[in-house]
Amino acid sequence: MKRNERKKSGQSSDLPLDHPSRRRLPPLLRECWMRLNYTLMRRLADLNLSPDQYVALRWLTEAIGKGKKGLSQKNLCELMTSDPNTIAAMMRRMEKASLVKRSKDPEDGRRLVVSPTIQGAELFAKASIRAKALEEEALNGLSRKDRNGFLRDLNHLARSCQETLCSMKPNIKG
Repeated sequence: MKRNERKKSGQSSDLPLDHPSRRRLPPLLRECWMRLNYTLMRRLADLNLSPDQYVALRWLTEAIGKGKKGLSQKNLCELMTSDPNTIAAMMRRMEKASLVKRSKDPEDGRRLVVSPTIQGAELFAKASIRAKALEEEALNGLSRKDRNGFLRDLNHLARSCQETLCSMKPNIKG
């Protein structure tokens, strides 16, 4: 968006951050997330794969690509910013659908690692094409340099939010 377009939409950097006409970070992030998630959900529907299941398969596939045997559910919780109950339920559904398998961690026999099955890896490959196309569409209009900068800044924001969360005292509630 060009500077004159930002002024028209009330997004001018000349306005104070808390000016009522400026859209704030939480609603903007939520709007982006909801639209992306809904669109991805529709694009994956015929594959019977939810956006969260796609993300889990992505993390698991990347771990395998790095030479790991899989990831623990605890690792998935951290990577997906989710809670253990949600991840456990999703893994049960994915295991029932033959998309993932659980096995003993070769480094720690007390722990289970989750890895994609051949069927899960094949489904991820199909879904990945659709997810990459959606990302391309979502970032349409940004130059390669601006895309890289935006994704770098978004990653920095995610890390900053994680640090803020970790620094909070346990008894502080939202």
